[in-house]
Order: sequence, then C-alpha cells, then structure tokens
Amino acid sequence: MGPARTMTGETYVNEKQPPQTPICPTSSATPVSPTHTDTDTLRGDAIIEILEDDNSTLHRSPTSTSGTSSSVGLPPAPCGDEKPPTLLRRITGPFKSIPEPPDVVETRTRTLENTPNGFPRLAAFQASEANFSLYRSFNYLHSRVLLDLQDDITCLEKELDDLDWDDFEEDPNRLRSRETDVAAAETDAPNARNRRVVLTEIRNKLMQYDEVLIKARTLESFQKPSDRNYRSVRRYHHNTKPLQDSEMDAIRSKEDIVSLRNGREWASFDGGVETMISQIDHFLQKLFRLRSPPLQRYFRTPELRAKTTNQFISLYSSSRIDLLVNIMITFVIFVLLVIPVVAMYLLTSEMQEGQQEGNGNGKSGSVSSRDTFNAVGVLIVFTLLFSAAMSLVTKAARHELFAASAAYCAILVVFIGNLVVP
Repeated sequence: MGPARTMTGETYVNEKQPPQTPICPTSSATPVSPTHTDTDTLRGDAIIEILEDDNSTLHRSPTSTSGTSSSVGLPPAPCGDEKPPTLLRRITGPFKSIPEPPDVVETRTRTLENTPNGFPRLAAFQASEANFSLYRSFNYLHSRVLLDLQDDITCLEKELDDLDWDDFEEDPNRLRSRETDVAAAETDAPNARNRRVVLTEIRNKLMQYDEVLIKARTLESFQKPSDRNYRSVRRYHHNTKPLQDSEMDAIRSKEDIVSLRNGREWASFDGGVETMISQIDHFLQKLFRLRSPPLQRYFRTPELRAKTTNQFISLYSSSRIDLLVNIMITFVIFVLLVIPVVAMYLLTSEMQEGQQEGNGNGKSGSVSSRDTFNAVGVLIVFTLLFSAAMSLVTKAARHELFAASAAYCAILVVFIGNLVVP
C-alpha cells in the first residue's frame, strides 16, 4: 500500500517524503524549510492571467517551489545574482491592480449622432441624462377624467338612495336581508334598474375612480424641473429642431412639465457648480486655444463623452460633481466653525492685554466694552452666514434651520462669556 497523500489545489504531495527543491544552474542547493515553504511562497505573488481569447487557462509555474501549495502563474524562484523583492514590494504587491483586457472593459453607448433625427434622437437625448427626463403630467386631463367619474358616481349614489327609500316604504325586508334582495332582483324585469345592478355599476366606477385618483396623486408628488434643466431642453429643441413646430406644444407647457429625477439635497447648488465649471472650462479653452475644454475629462466619464460630439451639450458625471460639492461644503463648514473661534480667541487675548494696561490707566472698562461689542458683531455676522449656507445647500425645514442656527449661536456665545470682565 502506497504512502498517504494530501491533495492541495491540483498538486498531489507525498507527506512522508519531502519534495525535491529545484536547483538553479548557477547556484548551489539550498536547504528545504521544515514547513516545506520558502520565501518565494510566502510572498503570495500568484496571479491569474486573462487571455484575449475565450479559452483562457490557469498558468502553472514550470517548477513548484513548495511541497504544500500550488502556484497559478507564479514566476520561477530567483536564481543566481537576482535580488529578492524589497519589503515595500512584498506589501504592495497583492494590492496592485491588473489592467483588464478590452473585452472586459468595453462598453456600448448609444450616441445621439447615430440615432435618426426626430423622435428617436429626442428620446436618446432625454435618456442621456436624468435631468433631461422632462415629460407632461397632463394635470388638466386627469382632472377632467376625475370630475367625469366623480359625477357618474354621484348620479349612481342618488339612484341608490332613491331605490333604498322606495324599498323602505314598499318592501323593508329587502333592506334588512341581502338574500331577500337578491331573490327579489331575480324576479324583476331583465332591464330593470334594481339595487344589484346599481351596486355593480358603482363598484366598477369606484375602481376606475380610485385608480385614476391614486395615479394623479403619485404624479403630484413628482418634482418640477429646475429652470436650468428646462432651459437646457428648450435650447436643445432650438438648436437641433428634432420635431416640427406643431409637435412642440408638449415642451412649451412649462407648468405641466414634471421631472423623473429625484431631487437631491442640494440640487440647486449642484446646478450652480456645474454652470460655474462650464463657464470656467470654456474660458480656459479660449484662453489657451485648446481643441476641447480642459476640465471635461475630470468631470465626464468616457461613457458620457461618447454619447455625443455636439459641442453645445455638456454631460457631467453626477458622482464627480457630488464629490466636488462635498469638498466645497466641507470647506465652508470649516470656515464657519474655525474663523469665528479664532476671532473670539484674538478678542479675548486683546481684552486681557487691555485689562493689564488699563489697570494702570484706569480705562479697563472702555476696553472691555469695545471688545465685547466686537465679539457680538462677529457672532451676528457668522450666525447669518451659517443660516444662509444652511438654506442654500440643504433642504432643511424651518424648524431644523432654526434649531441649527440656535445651536451654532450658542457655541459662539460661550466665547463671548470669556470676554465678560469679572
């Protein structure tokens, strides 16, 4: 019976007989580690190579350097005068990214220029950016349909009331038992308007009415497009004229247009940032006489750049714009918190120096009152700036804005308390 073997990966290793270590032609044999591992195995430099064809396989090293593990695409052990890898290379080696082949990273993008002009190109344009997904809500037609259904149900309600009162005077049992009412309805004439027929019509009308009512309520929750996005779509219609003039009534109904884009917390601020980037980009392009705006490659993904070659259309990546906006907001918060604190600290230092000088001259009271007045001015100015920043870059409610401003003001009041002379 042969010796027991252990299977690790795809290599069978004899547990009792240690494997032979390959000897380089230019070096002498090296002792085998007691744990059947060596420094090359401990590096963990195994890689999986992706071939360009579909028959990609796992590449093994021509020589195995370990008796207990197999390597996939592992280069042979360094021989001769080759220097071992440095510590930094061992640490950063497993984290290095391998460039993907073209068939992995390639993407398919629908371009505006490769779409027939008309409704197809207009649909491609509005689908290219969520801010351009503007459509009519038809609020007037929803109201007309709801009013019509409402009047039908009202008429049926009155007819049902009349039937109830008639049966109350002639046959009260039909109102007290549904079985009796159904049996009596079967004996009526085929085209008779009895209670069963009226209730069936009411049920059908109510189902239609409720469905339209719920849909209309959902449409009312859609947000109106910003003026910037609406003007962008109108400018596209003006520049390319995808539709005939008679077909432009939909986009002209501005009060009836809704946007499919969910509003972000500071969507208006993002729009201002995008406008600022666009203006700076065109200014730099004219200043340095460049072929393309220099900032677009930083704020536009390759897919967005591939959607159109129209120089009047600028599609920015929302994630990259959000990153820039977050950096700007962080800087604003830092300024609003640090600068008033530094100003209060300087006023406190000046007051202490003024008190020491005023004790000898008898003018400490005037110095203290002046510094206190200056501190109150700093508090008012920065509290107003904080409230303006909150209302500009957030959708905070009124009570939230009031609570945040009060908390910010309370922080600054603490420093004013240090200016009070005992």
